[in-house]
Amino acid sequence: MLKFIFGNPEAKKERAERRAREAALEDSRENLFKAADESVTRAFACAAELKFGVPIATKLDAAVWDYGNAIRLYTQLEVVEALTEQETGTMSKLQTHKAGVKSDPARFKATWTKDKVELLEKLETRAEVSQRLAELKEVIAQKKALVNFKIIGDRLLRSGRENIMAKKVAEPRRVIPIMREAYENARFTRTEEAVAMLQGPMTAIAVVRLQAYWRGVTGRRKASRLKWSKDKGRLEASSLFLALDTDHGGTLSREELSDGLSLVGYSEEEIAAVLGRLDADGDGEITEEEFIEGFREALAVSKDAGVGD
Repeated sequence: MLKFIFGNPEAKKERAERRAREAALEDSRENLFKAADESVTRAFACAAELKFGVPIATKLDAAVWDYGNAIRLYTQLEVVEALTEQETGTMSKLQTHKAGVKSDPARFKATWTKDKVELLEKLETRAEVSQRLAELKEVIAQKKALVNFKIIGDRLLRSGRENIMAKKVAEPRRVIPIMREAYENARFTRTEEAVAMLQGPMTAIAVVRLQAYWRGVTGRRKASRLKWSKDKGRLEASSLFLALDTDHGGTLSREELSDGLSLVGYSEEEIAAVLGRLDADGDGEITEEEFIEGFREALAVSKDAGVGD
């Protein structure tokens, strides 16, 4: 009789313990959701950090880690899988039902059960989580592509600088347009500064070599041994032309060539003589072909004069 009035103490204890377990489980789920959501937020923030327009590789690594952590936590919560077509249809119907409960309670509320509420909540959570993860995955992939382009540009810049240290200009001349394209694809904001790191030293090397070709006996002896049939001399002349073409206009102006020659001590009269020889058509602009032909003529003159003897 007392048990009937006051209830079974054991049953009460069991119910209390069950409620405590359910509350702990709910707290645990909330904590897991919070941790997963924080990982996603951090990942987006890390992927968004830029240096000179390019994602920061270490930050991107952190974003990848947080992305993986979020997937692990959401998997524990059983909300990581994207909805199937059937589940999407079910969610749409439940959302319509829910809207009907608000607009016409008398008609829809009676059939709006707790099971339907819980099912809709779970489907909407899965849809939201899978969409956010898909967006994050796409962002990380895009940022990785930018970093990879930057890595390519950096490698080409290092290669170009190593060649310049060895006084070679043909290879830097070849890599500059490829490097520029890689940096531009990476959205690197200091692309032209990187180009200048190669272009400037190339110009200095070029004007020194111009002096050797047009004035130096040693340079003319070396020139006389170049075999134009193998395009060695043409490549050298073309490399010098592009190094001196500081505005990348495709022609050398009097100013560009004068600036280069004046760096190595040419007088105005000597510069005028060189310009007169190179500028075949007298239009004040020296094309690459005119420049190359000028070198070919210089070689012929040096051979005729017996410089290489």
